Amino acid sequence: MKKILLVIISALIIWSCEEDGTSPLLIPNRGELVEVLRESSMNTDAIELLFNQLSGGGFEIDVKNDVRIISVLYRTIDWNGDLVNASGLLVIPQNGDVHSLISLQHGTQSKRENVGSQNIRYGFEALIAGSIGYVAVAPDYLGFGESNTIHPYHHEETSAATVIDLLRAAREYCASNGINLNDQLFLAGYSQGGYVTMAAHKEIETNHSGEFTVTASAPMAGAHDLLLTARNVISNDTYDRPSFLSYIVYAYNEIYAWDMMDEIFKSPYHETVPILFDGSLPTWEIDSQLPNKISDLFKEDFINDFVEGNENPVINAFVENSLLDWSPSAPITLIHGNADDFVPYENAVNAKTELEANGGAQIQLVTIDGGTHSTSVLPAIQYTINWFETLRTDKSTSTNPISKIR
Repeated sequence: MKKILLVIISALIIWSCEEDGTSPLLIPNRGELVEVLRESSMNTDAIELLFNQLSGGGFEIDVKNDVRIISVLYRTIDWNGDLVNASGLLVIPQNGDVHSLISLQHGTQSKRENVGSQNIRYGFEALIAGSIGYVAVAPDYLGFGESNTIHPYHHEETSAATVIDLLRAAREYCASNGINLNDQLFLAGYSQGGYVTMAAHKEIETNHSGEFTVTASAPMAGAHDLLLTARNVISNDTYDRPSFLSYIVYAYNEIYAWDMMDEIFKSPYHETVPILFDGSLPTWEIDSQLPNKISDLFKEDFINDFVEGNENPVINAFVENSLLDWSPSAPITLIHGNADDFVPYENAVNAKTELEANGGAQIQLVTIDGGTHSTSVLPAIQYTINWFETLRTDKSTSTNPISKIR
């Protein structure tokens, strides 16, 4: 009789779960650590050697710790709100201390394997942070690493989600492996990583303040005002990184199901752009296959709509995914070169103005005088790490880890 009752109860549970389409016991949660994909380690000598190779000897850094390098698979959401797997990198100091947590967001990539979980060279910033004592994470984002979907380039919701959910997975990993974390959380990134950093900071303080408290963030050279950025690009005759704007428009066309490629791009680019962004090519190679003359890439009506400000789905999407409509609590340092040739410096100026107008009281703008998008990278990283070190509570000394960039 007991067996019969158990069968009936089990059948009722299965039926009820199928009826409403949910089962809390079977459906994994956002931020769940699915699998550790790979683990390795790197000692301080190897870290310093790699730093010198990647920076051209530009860094003088006080490397203190051997590190563990861990590639993980975790659960996050896509633009439809569906649970999907994504990959990311964890870099953990091997010193047994209590650590602050830092998330470092990478800049624009288009080749699927050019991310930290696949190659530590693309997790350069996380390696720096781990070597000086942070537990560092670096999300690959959707469409990279182990994720085979299209990359939702400069899409606010998924940008923030991949960061927040990797932070959750990192906490889970640390709790299961005896790695002690304090309550500090730092966020930083350059270029697209600056945009993703701002999106994650905004989402955490808006909807996850009970779970995370941001200590400070440094969005560097990010396109925080997407409409301003797009209009700046389109109003010029030429743009030497045609992959950037093409990437956003193509991603939004897929995310919002516009089916407007032939209304936006001139032939044959309405057909070739989706092929170019299939994850097999780096951005420099995509640039070589697209015209740098704006009128050769985009249709005249599309260009005129932007210049004249006519409302359309593309403009609305740029407005929707811009990041200036919130009031930050934690301090933010915006860092941008005022000669940036790819992401207009006005992004940083407008972000400071708008965020302060919204009530943000701790917004700082650091301008790299004469800095282009490429020449500002190392000075921005130097400033960010040294600023974070003035706020970090778990460091053993008060000296700046990066004393000089040559």
